[in-house]
Amino acid sequence: MNIRQYSAKLPEKRDPGQYCHLLGKRFTLILCCVLCSFFLQIPAAATLEGLYVGAEVPDFTLEDIKGQNLAFNDIKGEKLTMIIFWSTWSRNSEKALAGAQKLYAAYKDKGLSVVAVNANGLQISPDEIKTINDITADLNLEYPILLDRGLAVFHNYGVIALPSTVILDPERIIRYELSGYPVVGSDEMLDFTVAHIEGREPKAAAVQKKGYQPDKKAMRFYNMGKNALNSKRMAATAEMWFKKAAEADPKFVQPHISLGRFYVAQNKFEQAREQFDSALQKEPENVVALCELGMLLVGDEKFEDGRNLMQKAIEVEEYYTPCFYYLGYTYSKEGKMEEASNMFARALEINPMDMNIYIYQGPMYEESGNPAEAAKTYRKALEIILAHKSGV
Repeated sequence: MNIRQYSAKLPEKRDPGQYCHLLGKRFTLILCCVLCSFFLQIPAAATLEGLYVGAEVPDFTLEDIKGQNLAFNDIKGEKLTMIIFWSTWSRNSEKALAGAQKLYAAYKDKGLSVVAVNANGLQISPDEIKTINDITADLNLEYPILLDRGLAVFHNYGVIALPSTVILDPERIIRYELSGYPVVGSDEMLDFTVAHIEGREPKAAAVQKKGYQPDKKAMRFYNMGKNALNSKRMAATAEMWFKKAAEADPKFVQPHISLGRFYVAQNKFEQAREQFDSALQKEPENVVALCELGMLLVGDEKFEDGRNLMQKAIEVEEYYTPCFYYLGYTYSKEGKMEEASNMFARALEINPMDMNIYIYQGPMYEESGNPAEAAKTYRKALEIILAHKSGV
């Protein structure tokens, strides 16, 4: 059995149960299968990977640091709403918060709203609350600071790095998104935001980052496909809706990526490859397509070719967590454990709440003869799944 048979994944869901047949240690096998039984009960929307312009994000209600419950309608701006996902431990979070404060001070009376969603972890301790309050005071933040206890919004919005920023219109449609806080990227996001508020055209770089605006009919079909995946009864119809979306707008890349993942989940690897290739023909630097196609090549034991695609993706987007744990897994299959450990460490630095890091890391410890550490990583994945399921 090769990697493709146990790393197969739906567009929004991975099935840890596919690992069970490979794990030789009895206690790890039992733990992994328990992991699977709980994972399969999680709605698909809980593990979205990445945000894309044109998508409608879910509504939410969270408690702010003053104890007041706020929903999107309570904090949305007349023109744009900037949501910053951050943590007290992540690099650049305070830079993102401070930059947003300057923007908010200048444009809060011109249609811009800003809100920061803290995603420190599965639980937020009293000490962490104090730190959050201290940061809020030190930076003189005037906009709401919300607490995402249990990380429900974090997962439902598909955040892949902290900090991350999403800019929404009043209808909760994504108009811009930025994972991490790279200097150039943050400047482009600032220009896009200011241009939109002031009613002028943004600079070319910001327009390019904003991404392709899909046809409304195609987006409607695509969202129907995503909704179908959330329903066990209607999941099989997702393929049809994704195909309709691709036909309605031939330039729309996302349906091909979702179809590719759909086919991988069904072990239809050639069809999956065709879809990822189609996505890359339309958008050669699409990081998701690069990484997923890279994993298909790894499944055929074309390790170097797969790694090259993943490395290219990282050069394009340095905060795309899946590419790092895919690379970690690939290096471990090649017996390059130091390189593998470095990749997993980078993934954990960006987003330690991504349960897939631990699921992909487990086999590395198994193969290196460390079943205790493997079991520990699977337990961590299970902890994240249970916390999300219970809404802790």
